[in-house]
Amino acid sequence: MYYKKIIKFAGIAILSFSLAACGKSSESSAKTEEIRISWWGGDARNKVMQEAITAFEKENPTIKVNAEFSGYGGYQEKMTTQLSGGTAPDVIRLDSMWLNQYKNQLVDLETLSKELAISTNFSEESLISLKYDDHLLGLPLSTNYRPLLYNKTVTDKFNIEAPQSWEDLIAMREDLIAMREKLPDDYYPASNFFGAKYGSPIVFFQIVAQQTGLPISDENGKLNYTEKDFLTLVNFYHQLVEQRIIPSKKDVDNAGTIEGAPAPALLEGKWVTLFEFIANVNTIKSQLEEQGFELALAGYPSMSNEKSTGVWTKPSMVYSIPTSSKHQKAAAKLINYLMNDSEANKIQKLENGVPDSESGKQALEESELITPLATEILVEGEKKVDTNLSTMYRWDTAKLNDATLDIITRLDYGKIDTKQAAKEFYQAFKEEEDSVN
Repeated sequence: MYYKKIIKFAGIAILSFSLAACGKSSESSAKTEEIRISWWGGDARNKVMQEAITAFEKENPTIKVNAEFSGYGGYQEKMTTQLSGGTAPDVIRLDSMWLNQYKNQLVDLETLSKELAISTNFSEESLISLKYDDHLLGLPLSTNYRPLLYNKTVTDKFNIEAPQSWEDLIAMREDLIAMREKLPDDYYPASNFFGAKYGSPIVFFQIVAQQTGLPISDENGKLNYTEKDFLTLVNFYHQLVEQRIIPSKKDVDNAGTIEGAPAPALLEGKWVTLFEFIANVNTIKSQLEEQGFELALAGYPSMSNEKSTGVWTKPSMVYSIPTSSKHQKAAAKLINYLMNDSEANKIQKLENGVPDSESGKQALEESELITPLATEILVEGEKKVDTNLSTMYRWDTAKLNDATLDIITRLDYGKIDTKQAAKEFYQAFKEEEDSVN
């Protein structure tokens, strides 16, 4: 009887130990999650993003983050395929212009408001343009201005003043012709702001707003611009090409430009000015400095008899979570860290632009990591922004960007004339009239 009790006790002890061990293993396994994140960018952005993810994993040892990154070229097509197939990463970086296209495949981030610390870090103004059908589809990394920047080294060399207006840009060519012996013929006062995919409409909208004083549409989404307005714009663009103020799209293609990479002519100082998003300024500045050039702010060019400054803003890149994600809370935790954590922002610096997150921006300000050039862009932009253009961002869509690039390409290759180009522009925007709002 004594031995039976010992055996029974030993059996219970072994069983209890086994169950405890199984429970511990199961608990440990349940606490470990693997999530994926994707973004696009150059080497500098990729480096700081991976450093920030490593820091996140140290603070959150039960979450493993797998990074997927690439250049901008082909990124949207990849996202479209993954979102449609339910295979998208748990955290995806998107251009704000794509949200309308993906609105049925993205989580309403208001449902994760606590995990994302939305109310304490983001103003309603910064989020309003990211809401579709009252669903918040993304959190903005930064607010995008797209000013005119110039190569100060080149302008100083040839005694050219920084351009403050479109007329100044045209005058730069006249000054350059007077100095033809010093400056080769393949130099241009400005890069082709219509010549890159997903770059054209920002400047395109600015010019039309300056000419008309109106946003593209009213609050109800009705198009304000007529076919005549589009013709005025196209003629203005064509004049810049004909006068060799900017290279044609054909010239851009023949210059060896690769989508998503700086044009060789820009890095050689042959394109004296360019329009660029504030989120990309730090990268362009570093690339030019490597070639011995100094990048400076010209501003937001004015126009004779302008009816508006043409300056408007939009969220740049956003973080979103696809509805297919099985780790939405862990994904939200990663987004919260990357956007709002002080250390994470110090690691990322300005590779994503000046943060819209209040705590993120404060971290950079306290560490003096917001460069003078970025500050200058923001200050000038805030002075010139036209609040009457508040509906402009709705028309900055991937579909219209593709249409713009296609029309400008055929115009510059001589396949269509300015009247046909204006007609097609107008038709493309009319087709979008009911879908952008």
